[in-house]
Amino acid sequence: MTDRKTAKDNASADSLPRRMTGLVSFGADVRRLLGPVLGKKGFIQADILSHWEDILGKELSRGVIPDSVSFSKSSDGGAVLRVKAFSGAYAVEFNACKEQILEKINSYFGYIAVADIRLTQGSFAPVMPTTPFFSPPSPQKQTEIKTLTAEITDENLRKATTELGLLLDDSKK
Repeated sequence: MTDRKTAKDNASADSLPRRMTGLVSFGADVRRLLGPVLGKKGFIQADILSHWEDILGKELSRGVIPDSVSFSKSSDGGAVLRVKAFSGAYAVEFNACKEQILEKINSYFGYIAVADIRLTQGSFAPVMPTTPFFSPPSPQKQTEIKTLTAEITDENLRKATTELGLLLDDSKK
């Protein structure tokens, strides 16, 4: 029994069951398990997708999305990244910084993973920013707005004006 215990005590963290080693990054496990199947090229698209906003920036990434990555059989080994732009404005802006984007992508991988980027236009709706959450004004401000609109005789107009006053409350700014 002591031999068993000493063997157990001397076991490295690698040989222990997973539940005894603590928390481990899920990304590391996925890469380890799928690496042999997908090879080196299989993670290029996943990495580009997961870091797209970091690569392009918040504004440009709303109107330009990665579509696919294709690998050529030529000797350079670089992939062609295909992206879609929502409109001509996004396409022009993307083309203006295409070289910097290529440089960012390739510096992330540490080698020329993407040799070229091809842009097509249209065919998707842009990612719109979420609207800010409306928080009603303080009770004092609500009373003040209702007092100001109380003299309006038309009920629908008074209600609409009161709602507009609550929305335009500038005391929160």
